[in-house]
Amino acid sequence: MTIAQNVPAADRLMELGRDTDAYELLPDNISSNALAASIVIGHAHILYGFTVNNTNANAQYILVFDQSSLPADTAIPLVSFTVPGASDKAVEWITPRKHRRGIVICNSSTAATKTIGSADCFFDVQYK
Repeated sequence: MTIAQNVPAADRLMELGRDTDAYELLPDNISSNALAASIVIGHAHILYGFTVNNTNANAQYILVFDQSSLPADTAIPLVSFTVPGASDKAVEWITPRKHRRGIVICNSSTAATKTIGSADCFFDVQYK
């Protein structure tokens, strides 16, 4: 008889013993690598989380869309987050979010609809 054990995910990765096996279990990552107003990951993906560094002195909204390209202004986001001026925001979903068309994350001067801001954010996104 086999008894299932509740082994933490980090320990399960260690048990695999091969870097290539562990690597396949981890989400992919993409960064803007420069100040930007948005980041787009086309095609269907699963969004695990993201980090945004707002270099603007003023607060901004960060909007998330299930789109394959940057939507037009006035588009309604799936979710919206406030990022204070000159600060960071990290978002992580315990249960990742499925995006059927693609992942778009952008800054905006309004929370309920997209009003794109300046290229003043660094984006870092974890997805699969």
